Amino acid sequence: MYPLVVAVHPQEPTQFAVGLGDGSVKVIEPNESEGKWGSSPPVDNGIPNGRTSSSTTSNHALDQMQRRE
Repeated sequence: MYPLVVAVHPQEPTQFAVGLGDGSVKVIEPNESEGKWGSSPPVDNGIPNGRTSSSTTSNHALDQMQRRE
């Protein structure tokens, strides 16, 4: 048995799920007495995790398409 997918909960940063090769899913989170794991990721240029916004990405794709024509 081995992990295929790891996913985090969008509103609960201390909770994540592991999808295993046998089809089962295990949800993992710390006990409340243990406190929180880690800390929030740094904000890079106002965008969490260094991700670009979808509008920036779609505008870039549109710009590339216009250049090809």
